[in-house]
Amino acid sequence: MTIRRATHAGSWYSSSKQALKGQISSFLSESKQAKVPGARVLVGPHAGYAYAGPILGKAYSALDTDNIQRVFIFGPSHHVYYKGCVLTTSADYYDTPFGKLEVDNEVINELIDSDSHIFKKMNLDVDEDEHSLEMHMPFLYSVTNNVGKKVKIVPIMISASDETFEKKLTKYLKPYFNDKSNAFIVSTDFCHWGIRFSYISYTPTGDLKDLVEKPSSKLQIPIYESIKCLDTAAMTIMSTGSYRSFKDYMMLTENTICGAKPLALLMLLMEDFISNREENTIKFNGYAQSSKVVSLRDSSVSYGSGYAVI
Repeated sequence: MTIRRATHAGSWYSSSKQALKGQISSFLSESKQAKVPGARVLVGPHAGYAYAGPILGKAYSALDTDNIQRVFIFGPSHHVYYKGCVLTTSADYYDTPFGKLEVDNEVINELIDSDSHIFKKMNLDVDEDEHSLEMHMPFLYSVTNNVGKKVKIVPIMISASDETFEKKLTKYLKPYFNDKSNAFIVSTDFCHWGIRFSYISYTPTGDLKDLVEKPSSKLQIPIYESIKCLDTAAMTIMSTGSYRSFKDYMMLTENTICGAKPLALLMLLMEDFISNREENTIKFNGYAQSSKVVSLRDSSVSYGSGYAVI
């Protein structure tokens, strides 16, 4: 039995079962978000809980776990670059301070059997180094296993991709997406702004058509407001359900949304549902920034949460 350790416990979030339970319970209760019947799609961040915990609470409070047996979690790769494939886990369980979440190796093997060039297993060192998947596991455990609901997980890490690859990947994942016993979660932060992120784009009016590469010495609106406009525009476009519009937005703004590839994949998976029922789009219910940027000396990361009834 191979266990993927909770390698970020004790640094990005508490390794104490009791302390973590209290913290996550507070995030969930303070979210003011009731469970949404039929919500089996989530978008949420993956930063340390001191920054992103309240936003994760808004996402997971909406999840309807009543009929969910399996959870696919898409996250970006922060440390290794690869193309032409996605990576899934070689572990049997993901550990958390609460206990272990079981990996659905049967589904993973089905995906690998369907196309072993596209679906590959990562080694345990790569898995344990990445935080985008792990940061969701304690919240997922809290709203499922902690309340007596057992679910299995299918972690999928995405690096380089383009439209051709995303459409090919969608073909294999669509049957699972159409099955209402499966939930789908995208792990992503939004704008990473600052010189250290090599991204200092600014819109003096809040309109994307006025976007420039960097702020001038005289600011019409605070930089943190410009960042919010950038992120809000992305969320608004995602709420329309248009994959093409989201890709165009990313090309125009080059916004440093680390989970842009997993988000694009999610939008492709949702297209058929949205074309039939407009209410199946993503509803964003939370947004925050790690700090308020007021000058080029500052930096911040943005966090957003949302859900969809599919």
